[in-house]
Amino acid sequence: MRQWLGAGAAPANMKREAPAGPMCAPHLAIDDFLPAIEAQRLRKDVDAHFADPHKHQADRHQIWNYWHVPQLYTYLRTAPEKVIDRESLVRFHETLTGWARRTLGLAHVTWPYLSLYVDGCVQGLHNDSTNGRFGYVYSLTFDDRRSRGGETIVLREGDLFRTNLANAAAGRGLYDLIAPNFNRLAIFDDRMPHGVQRVEGSMDPAECRIVLHGHIGEGGAFATGPVPAAIVSTAVKAAVAETLAGTDGADNLHGPLTVRLDIAPSGETRDACILVDRLVRPDGACVRTFADGLMERIGALRFDAGEGVTEATVPIIFGGSLTRD
Repeated sequence: MRQWLGAGAAPANMKREAPAGPMCAPHLAIDDFLPAIEAQRLRKDVDAHFADPHKHQADRHQIWNYWHVPQLYTYLRTAPEKVIDRESLVRFHETLTGWARRTLGLAHVTWPYLSLYVDGCVQGLHNDSTNGRFGYVYSLTFDDRRSRGGETIVLREGDLFRTNLANAAAGRGLYDLIAPNFNRLAIFDDRMPHGVQRVEGSMDPAECRIVLHGHIGEGGAFATGPVPAAIVSTAVKAAVAETLAGTDGADNLHGPLTVRLDIAPSGETRDACILVDRLVRPDGACVRTFADGLMERIGALRFDAGEGVTEATVPIIFGGSLTRD
């Protein structure tokens, strides 16, 4: 009987959240993302789809798109509801959306693709700068599979040429690898060059890389409590404009900065923190001064008094909008 590695160690109602503090790193991996029973349901539907191939009827034919772009992509993908029960997919998407709202302050999560990588499948390096703020990859790949490869490649940040002028660097010295462990969620800055290591060793789909993947982006400000999200967003945008006016090189900022603030019944901002700080400048200059100055202004914001505490989350985006289907 196949081992459900990565999905049985924790109680079904427990998940590992992202570390406390702002998300500043270019990528993050969270193990045991779904309750074990939910992860197993998703995988069992995939296994049922491929089971007993000699008995397959027309309803299992012409499901997979073989996507081959020379020197870039070679793998199979499909709409996941053609293989996996839609209710299970909806629960996955809702769980991921809730996590993205809580952890990243980003409320838009695309419906996933389901992709399969058998022997020879690969993704060359590319980026998705206009598709999302973060890419997500949720793995249904068995930990004890009879194949190799399939890790997500994310290039290291910075100038890899100039930072290694006097160093012999190769492999993991130039990029990070995120293994497709079962029930692992990986996210990465969509602007980072990334790809997938070539899969080798098996043509059996049950033994290869199987993942749900898509993009996470901003869906506007949101709030709970008496102060409307639109009011908080307007105030935060004014604070952004004031901070930009006193920041050198502010017109070159690029990326997401998401903030969360608690507003006391008196209208005072009681607490403000950064959830995601992926601001960069093309010239590599430090942008820390901008974020620090902005948080001082946000911490000083005042709103009309109301009954109860308001918790508001506002994504602040620099450098252009996303492509939305």
